[in-house]
Amino acid sequence: MKFKNKIIIGIDTSCYTTSIAAINLEKELILSDKKMLSVKKGNKGLRQSDAFFQHVNNLGDMFENIKTKIKDFEIVGICVSSRPRPVDGSYMPVFNCGYKFAKALSGVLNVSLYETTHQEGHIEAAFFDTRMNKSKFLCVHMSGGTTEILLVNRELNGYSLEIIGGTKDISVGQLIDRVGVRLEYSFPCGIYLDENAVNFNEEVEKLKISSEKGFMNFSGVETKIYSLIKDYSKEYISKLTLNVVSDSLLKALVYLSKKYNLKDILFVGGVSSSKYVSLNLSENLKQYNINTYFTRPDCAKDNAIGVSIIGLNNFLGGIKNEIKSSFGK
Repeated sequence: MKFKNKIIIGIDTSCYTTSIAAINLEKELILSDKKMLSVKKGNKGLRQSDAFFQHVNNLGDMFENIKTKIKDFEIVGICVSSRPRPVDGSYMPVFNCGYKFAKALSGVLNVSLYETTHQEGHIEAAFFDTRMNKSKFLCVHMSGGTTEILLVNRELNGYSLEIIGGTKDISVGQLIDRVGVRLEYSFPCGIYLDENAVNFNEEVEKLKISSEKGFMNFSGVETKIYSLIKDYSKEYISKLTLNVVSDSLLKALVYLSKKYNLKDILFVGGVSSSKYVSLNLSENLKQYNINTYFTRPDCAKDNAIGVSIIGLNNFLGGIKNEIKSSFGK
């Protein structure tokens, strides 16, 4: 079997990004393509029906565009994120778009279809990028709609995930985007607030945070930030907001690290691509002898790299089982 010429396709259709990736059987990334969904200026997000429609258009266009890149490869499997998280009842219509597309494609090509979740895809992509080699660790998943702190056990066929912390109301991504829209930035707003905070060298007010035993609340401090917008510059408000995020997470992570006696923390999701937040947390957590693992922005933000790798792991697991069965005959 020529492993280099055989590939697994990964597909992820999240709330704001259509993603496709391909990886060969030697775990070499062949391509990673993504397209952000369009959000009208002034809006704070998309309805699921609108996002679904954009995904349908994007998937057709993107597969047309990558045909030349994969024409010399044989597709031997397809993996898709069919739901947000690996828990009962986890569902979001946008992921059904990717699933239906992947199912149709696997049927036409007569190859295996593997399912995973958006969250597991994030973790696998971060593992791939950081080369983290830990079997048990803490993971912070912070994105537009999610802020969860997970206790992760890496297993042969995936992960065992337990939510041990996170937000009780709005996510850090929602806080950042809502403040950003108030500052008249285009959604998603993280990149603008991050650049402002990195380049703003003045001290800002330290707001009271709500972080207790690993769980955080942001709606109260959101109201406080709104009340300050008219009196301060965009740069000041940006740094103020990201300080709230960093300080809240710091308190939660120090507590959970001690509680579970774990010193390794993996960060995934779009918000973890923030230079300001990642530097702030890395420096402060280092004081507690806690190791932080942040990925490159392309692997932190929504992508299908991790999804394709999970498909690869499933495919190779199937080959190993076939070999074992052959020897057993």
